[in-house]
Amino acid sequence: MTQEMIKTRLQEELKNFGLNPAEWSLQKVRSLGYVVQNNIDKSFSLYGTTTFRHRKPIWQSLELHSL
Repeated sequence: MTQEMIKTRLQEELKNFGLNPAEWSLQKVRSLGYVVQNNIDKSFSLYGTTTFRHRKPIWQSLELHSL
């Protein structure tokens, strides 16, 4: 699975947290860590950690990064 495929899958998984995937962009900052930034309000971001389950990336946690 390529990095782009992983990011796309994780972006779609945001809906499991009640977020609209189209309103957020992801930036990888660590091997399993991403900053998830709101596309409209750039000062609003989350930090998420990921893991793999059945060889597919999933969010392990999402927390407020900045407001």
